[in-house]
Amino acid sequence: MKILLLTRFLSAGVGGAEYVGALIAELLAKNGHQVWVITNKMEGITTIEHENIHTVFVSSRKPYPEGMRLKKTEPFRYNLSAIKAGLSIIKKEKIDIIHSNQNFGTYAGFTGSVLCSLTGVPHIMLIHHLSSRDADFRKRILKNMEESKINPIIRSFLEKFLIKLKCSAIHTVSESTRDDLIHLGEKKPIYVIPNAIPITVHSDYVPTPFQFVSISRLVYYKNLQIVIKALKIVKEKFPNVKLIVIGDGPYKLNLEKLVSSLKLQENVNFKNHVSENEKEKLIATSQAIVFPSLYEGFGMVILESFAQKRPVLVSNVRPMSDIVEHGKTGLVMPPQDEKEWAKAIDLIIQDPKHTSNMGEEGKKVLEEKYSIESMKYNLLRMYHEQIQNK
Repeated sequence: MKILLLTRFLSAGVGGAEYVGALIAELLAKNGHQVWVITNKMEGITTIEHENIHTVFVSSRKPYPEGMRLKKTEPFRYNLSAIKAGLSIIKKEKIDIIHSNQNFGTYAGFTGSVLCSLTGVPHIMLIHHLSSRDADFRKRILKNMEESKINPIIRSFLEKFLIKLKCSAIHTVSESTRDDLIHLGEKKPIYVIPNAIPITVHSDYVPTPFQFVSISRLVYYKNLQIVIKALKIVKEKFPNVKLIVIGDGPYKLNLEKLVSSLKLQENVNFKNHVSENEKEKLIATSQAIVFPSLYEGFGMVILESFAQKRPVLVSNVRPMSDIVEHGKTGLVMPPQDEKEWAKAIDLIIQDPKHTSNMGEEGKKVLEEKYSIESMKYNLLRMYHEQIQNK
């Protein structure tokens, strides 16, 4: 099979959406399929390579200070160049299917739609998440992000416009996004194919008492502030409680000020970005992962935690609350209640046996529902069905 993949970056080390795009390319290539990828190149980012992956870079740039901050012209430059390159590839290589990894840094779904209209090749659009359905989210959350007030309105319009574009089917990663798509009136076939990760367990590591870890970009909606406030409560009983924060972003200064105001400098350690090996080690040596986000398409860190047999503490927000079963693979709390988060952290500390059991259950769930093999099977089934329906 010959697949044309449209994605912002062909790298597993950039972000969740980019990781999924790189994983799709790698899975298909290792299974003997030919994959042409139209993407961008960024200095310092390692691009996935394989003899069956043929990469076309339409732009090259240096990383921005905050890592992934978007220039307003970037989507337009990508679309124009990608359409031109895509038409050439489709004609020359006789592509069977187009798969666009939609991201607001490229609007690859628009490129795929244009190419589908011009060539008749089936187009599958990967949509990770939507914010259009929840008006309260746009007003209450996005206004606190590092965006102008007009951005949430523009994003809502673009999301609704996006699902009206020409495509044969939509690929998404969670049932919650599928429900959002249906709520917005989507009638095309929707395939829910959950994300997956390769499983590497560090069985020689044991959890460090009182240690927790957070892994995310430091923006308002990741909601790390609620965990920091909870730590203030937990510290009264357990003075040695520690939170390691992996990640960087524009909200970091706010979080550092909060830590200082609550006198938690000895309890919270900001580590910025770390290597994959160090990240896995920090997960494996922590009692649990905290992931209090208010808005996600999936939450890859949950699977990363399950891989190390560690439970995850998440907000009662889909799809995180769909992936984590309360009391079995982790704990699910109200997103804005620091007292409940404090109780959850307290439980993890005081009941190591239950904590260990939840970690073991998480590993089983990962192997049963989020395996690489399952993802590969579902991708190929989706492609074959859409090619047959052409």
